[in-house]
Amino acid sequence: MKTANRYLSGLIALLVVGLVLFLILDLAGPAFSAPRLPALIAPAPQAGDPIPLAPISGLKSLNATVNLDVNGKINGKRTKGDLTALVTSNDQNKSKVTVSGGLLGDITAQVGGSVVGLFTPKKVDLYKTPEGAFVVVNALVPICIKPDASKATEALEDVSPASLFTMLTGSDVARGELVGQETRKGVKVDHWVIDGDAFLDAAQNSSDSKLQTFGEALWSAEDIHLYLDAKTGLPIALDGSFTGAFEPLKFEGDFDVQLELTGVNTNTPVNLPAACNNPISK
Repeated sequence: MKTANRYLSGLIALLVVGLVLFLILDLAGPAFSAPRLPALIAPAPQAGDPIPLAPISGLKSLNATVNLDVNGKINGKRTKGDLTALVTSNDQNKSKVTVSGGLLGDITAQVGGSVVGLFTPKKVDLYKTPEGAFVVVNALVPICIKPDASKATEALEDVSPASLFTMLTGSDVARGELVGQETRKGVKVDHWVIDGDAFLDAAQNSSDSKLQTFGEALWSAEDIHLYLDAKTGLPIALDGSFTGAFEPLKFEGDFDVQLELTGVNTNTPVNLPAACNNPISK
């Protein structure tokens, strides 16, 4: 049972860290951050115009993709790789997050330890259903684990597209310049650019504790490109590049982030695999 518990803990940590190692809101910390002097004056107002975002929290269902590319060090060891997270949610209170990519092995070894490392999974799925939460490791033989529902739910909420878009485009940082109107994958979008330095300053001084924590862990931020559906105002995509640290993973370096809504109100079915008919319970 101890082995199962260690395995389960590693999987949950893997999912939390692997998806958004730059913005899992409650975990990101300033341990590697460069020292900052106490502010002597109030921060200057952020440059740019308010961005007319429509919230995605009201959507009944969505599909989204999160791409992460990192180039830096994990525990002092040179690391370069990528992660892709595919997110699906529907109006039946079901959702699924699939994580894959070249960096998955490094994160497994770092966070999951030797027990999880034995499986060398090509992808990991996290399901949330009315029956509870399930973690599926897709190695040689799929393995399904039913963890503590509350912890799994919390992880899903933190890495959901709504959480990511909300943090990176919160009211404290959602100011920028409208570049113009473009067509992105057949959809007319308004292209906004958020100044990187202004974003960093606003995030570090935000009244939102989660956004402030994320900002404190950063050393620098490039300009952020945000694309809104020209008709609905929904955020269709976001591209950003950051340099900073992530203490739980002992990571420091550069990371690029791409978020994209690939389906709105599509109500994609989410079904548990056969391996979850007899899951391993904590």
